[in-house]
Amino acid sequence: MDGGNRKSHKPPFSELTERISGPRSRAWDITDRAARMEREGREIIHLGIGDPDFDTPQSIIDSAVRHLGKSRTHYAPVPGEIDLRAAIAAEYSSRTGDHFDYKQVVIFPGAQTALFATMLCLSGHGDEVILLEPFYATYEGVACGGGADFVTVALSEETHFGLDVERIADAITDRTRVILTNSPGNPTGAVFKEKDWRELAALCLEKNIWIISDEVYSSLTFDSEYFSPLNIQSARSNVAVVSSVSKSHAMTGWRLGWAIGPPELAEHLDTLSQSLVFGVSQFTQDAVTEALLNPPVEVRQMKRKFRSRRDCLCDALEEIPELKVHRPGGGMFAMIDVSALGCDGEQFADDLLNQEGIAVVPGFAFGDSAKNCIRIGFLQDEAIIKKAVDKIGGFVDGYKA
Repeated sequence: MDGGNRKSHKPPFSELTERISGPRSRAWDITDRAARMEREGREIIHLGIGDPDFDTPQSIIDSAVRHLGKSRTHYAPVPGEIDLRAAIAAEYSSRTGDHFDYKQVVIFPGAQTALFATMLCLSGHGDEVILLEPFYATYEGVACGGGADFVTVALSEETHFGLDVERIADAITDRTRVILTNSPGNPTGAVFKEKDWRELAALCLEKNIWIISDEVYSSLTFDSEYFSPLNIQSARSNVAVVSSVSKSHAMTGWRLGWAIGPPELAEHLDTLSQSLVFGVSQFTQDAVTEALLNPPVEVRQMKRKFRSRRDCLCDALEEIPELKVHRPGGGMFAMIDVSALGCDGEQFADDLLNQEGIAVVPGFAFGDSAKNCIRIGFLQDEAIIKKAVDKIGGFVDGYKA
């Protein structure tokens, strides 16, 4: 055989690689570029990725170190340590006034993994998943990863991006298996009302559809009490909740999250976890267990500080007439419409980083309806937020010129 004429063949990648590579997979390009610029010596104000400046409370760190000293460094049970699962179940029991069993909880390395695993257990090829737009950047990949197709339902800014059950009902087909919800929302900060939750829950029971409720920001509501679909007893057979300690306890890098739902779903998640992650570190789970049973005072303080930062950011941005500010009711982000400047969010975010050294997230990351927006996080102290807004004001003036 003539080796010089031999054709080079590459083995193919799976269909999965295409399904997770939609336009939202570029959501963090500007954030990554900002990090490279900072390493090269540029001063950057990070208001993009949701990793605030708060440090993990010292009591949680001390607990992890203490358990490391006890050699808690071996395999944990795949679905999670019973003490942690029981602490999480007890918290949901307290919130709802009903009993949740630890066997309904499965631990994962972060809410993102819990979300992906839950979606894999609830939908697949030929199914449809409804995403409420604007939606968090990873939702497109989460919905499509297992083979399902996604359908978007745009929420209206006139109703502050609240649940629109009528629009959702119109989008349901015989293929609909899951509605993925997020309250408080990312990027909008919308906090869904109890009345709307009850309407959606009744619709999903009637149509035999799952609700996945992403509740990672449930501890950060500023103007109203938080309401979860798990509070609706009649709907629990159709509800899976995903959450974590990343935002509530300033533990983004610890990677500890969970899913809670009907016992049969928990069994499937346990089985999937055997193939996917095979458990989470013991000492991390021990530290989180103590944090949930004995909440550090810093947790309550963080909520007050986030509200103050929200007001600082939004009040200042509202003084810039070319920007339309959607003041969030919860979470740690504000969505800003920049279309009056004659550009979309991606161009604005790119130029803002280049010229002013401020990193934000362009709106295309959250769906087509948000393409003329940016997401700004109130992630730094108020002095830095004010400095950033001053820079943004000057930047906008330059855009108008």
